[in-house]
Amino acid sequence: MKNSFFIFILLIFSTHCYSQESVMLKGKILTDSIEAPIHIINITAEKGTVTEANGEFTVEVKENDLLLFSSVQFQKKEILVTPQILSSGALEIELQEELTELDEVRLHQFSGNLGNDIEGIKTFDPRIIGFALSDKEPLSIEERKLAAITSPNDPVGVLYGIISGQKKMYEKAIENSKLSALVYKARDLMPDEFYTETLELKENKIMDFLYYCSRKPNFKELVNKNDPLILMEFAKGMITEYNEFIQD
Repeated sequence: MKNSFFIFILLIFSTHCYSQESVMLKGKILTDSIEAPIHIINITAEKGTVTEANGEFTVEVKENDLLLFSSVQFQKKEILVTPQILSSGALEIELQEELTELDEVRLHQFSGNLGNDIEGIKTFDPRIIGFALSDKEPLSIEERKLAAITSPNDPVGVLYGIISGQKKMYEKAIENSKLSALVYKARDLMPDEFYTETLELKENKIMDFLYYCSRKPNFKELVNKNDPLILMEFAKGMITEYNEFIQD
């Protein structure tokens, strides 16, 4: 009877140990085309890989690991590694295209009062009339306003922008807008669990932490690499400095 009980306990222990062993899981992204590599991040193990050109990948996992699929082309997706996934030995993932909203284009007629013209411009969506759009990134509203009062063909407008202070105001607004976009991009590249569990940040402190990180000269370069693993290593190196900063 004792031997039977011992064998039973040994089997349970062996099964538990087996479930905790890492295995190489093969997978494939189901999509028509992949324009940029898709990052597959094992958040639990803090390891990762990227897809091949055909969408196939291999990633090291164990049961209950959380996988993050991140790409500039697709929306983020998280998958929990279940016993069923492990037993199947393969994983097929469908990702949703990341839709980029088109910026507004302004059409207007000047009244003769430059200040009123700049502030009272109406907008429309270029998709309504089907214009072919440039592959260049569209200008923001602030950038268009700045262009309107700094055109070399309109010296009066240039003078107005300097005297009124609007030139400096728009330049500052553009700078703040670009910084905000960069910080939000960093926010989206890394999963919530990384901020709250690995960095032990409260949810209402995440953006504050990222704005603190944005003060570093290499922040923009790291974010624009679109590599969550690189950014996660940077963030882990910054968390102690940030905690000391907010305690002072």
